[in-house]
Amino acid sequence: MMPNRGAELSGDAVHLVRQLEQILGADQVLSDMDNRTFYSTDLSWRPGEVASAVIRPDHVERLASAVAAVSGAGFAIVARGGGMSYTTGYVPQRENSVLIDMQGMNRIIEVNTDDMYVVVECGCTWKTLYETLAPLGVRTPYFGPLSGAYATVGGALSQNSLFHGSGVHGTVAESVIGLTVVLADGTIATTGSGAHKNSNPFWRHFGPDVTGLFTADTGAFAVKAVAVLRLVKTPPFTEYLSFKFDDLAAMLQSQVEIARLNIASECYGFDPYYNAGFEKQGITFEEGLSLVGKLALKGGIKGLARAAKVAVGGKRILRNVPYSLHSTIDGMTAGVATEHARLVAEICFANGGTEMSNSIPTVFRNAPFGSVRTILLGSEGEIWIPVHGYFPLSRAVAAAEATEKFLADRKPIMDQWGIKTSYLTCFSGPEFVIEPSFYWQDELGAFRLSLIEPEFAEKWKDIPAAEDRRKVALALRDELRDLFDGLGGLHLQIGKYYPYLDIMNNDGLRQVVRGIKQSLDPQGLMNPGALGLA
Repeated sequence: MMPNRGAELSGDAVHLVRQLEQILGADQVLSDMDNRTFYSTDLSWRPGEVASAVIRPDHVERLASAVAAVSGAGFAIVARGGGMSYTTGYVPQRENSVLIDMQGMNRIIEVNTDDMYVVVECGCTWKTLYETLAPLGVRTPYFGPLSGAYATVGGALSQNSLFHGSGVHGTVAESVIGLTVVLADGTIATTGSGAHKNSNPFWRHFGPDVTGLFTADTGAFAVKAVAVLRLVKTPPFTEYLSFKFDDLAAMLQSQVEIARLNIASECYGFDPYYNAGFEKQGITFEEGLSLVGKLALKGGIKGLARAAKVAVGGKRILRNVPYSLHSTIDGMTAGVATEHARLVAEICFANGGTEMSNSIPTVFRNAPFGSVRTILLGSEGEIWIPVHGYFPLSRAVAAAEATEKFLADRKPIMDQWGIKTSYLTCFSGPEFVIEPSFYWQDELGAFRLSLIEPEFAEKWKDIPAAEDRRKVALALRDELRDLFDGLGGLHLQIGKYYPYLDIMNNDGLRQVVRGIKQSLDPQGLMNPGALGLA
């Protein structure tokens, strides 16, 4: 569903728009219906309202003044980053809301390679941050999602996020060491040692971990304006491994064992549908990309000679591959990277894996923020909607098996409605993530079309709406979410979709969370509905 197209602006909204124009400038305030609808739409197909205005602040002080004006008028405040949410994270729940497009606050303020931190405005994309840091030989520990060409630092911190670097360094919340946030009344607050009057922002734990309050909050507690992220030296040596598995349990067992070693910066698995989809979208990477045959793997790995031969790669690297596991292994020395690659390979061989071309991890790492089309849509322009569960490693196999059973049991209804499924598995440190996705033919809408290449937008812009099919797909997604909750799964990107308060096992924590919300946002104006809070 798209956001509801409300009536024309009320008198109070018009007055607030004029006030915001005085604070920010008329060109930084959007109040026409088309822009308000566009910015009020995420990828979730869930209902919401159209904001009364969209503002584009370019500095923290002007952001604070605008937030104070919005809350003073009794309107809700909703921050939006790159728009990659699929959990109604920034979709307004009230018509009297103002959306903050944070992409105007995109400066990299300081890169400190002595104390190893970077200060960046939260509207900066991960792609921009990564490319700015690369010539200096440093990066952040977690350095972005696959959608990092659009996804912003603040959006990732609000939703929590994983992928690049997460195998060793965890989620983005574990890379942040300080924040400057704007509270609902316009107060500017700084966390971490940057709040020390005689220090700099080198340390997160300046007393209690206040920084942690504002991570993974989906914007329920404050608007994130500036982040301080840890820096690490960019590892100069990287090895890549890909393995084919005929059996899901064998692939997962390999993945879990690799996770416990804490040596793979990324390690992700694809199911048959994912593999076939990549093939259809041209993920072949034939020319000169396979490096496995050049690995100086030490020791007696069984089948090493055979593995090196198949590693040369070909045009159809994922054709007829049931399950594929892809690992990226970094090291500060060539010996460390090679030795860790050997350990990964031994695990995969021991679990029945067959080495294949390593083109996928090679390209994902060396072009980390490419087109979002291949992750945002199916190979024929199908809508893509994921759902995920975040589990301890000991529950990885059981969660995946439950997922397979769920999908098998519902295959008849999915076949009836033309709904396809796939799933991705990965880990973030010692935590396991399974992310199934649903695909179906449906209208893409203006927001999705704006994110893909023009030739594909032109090709797919006239796909008709399929409301009945969409209803079935979204209901299946809800069922799978509830299944994961029953298995003890947790969630990133909670937004307004995943349960939070409802799955707590004690009232004490609920009281703490509600107390924090009441203290920081007594009128309940900061992204109402996020985290299940009013």
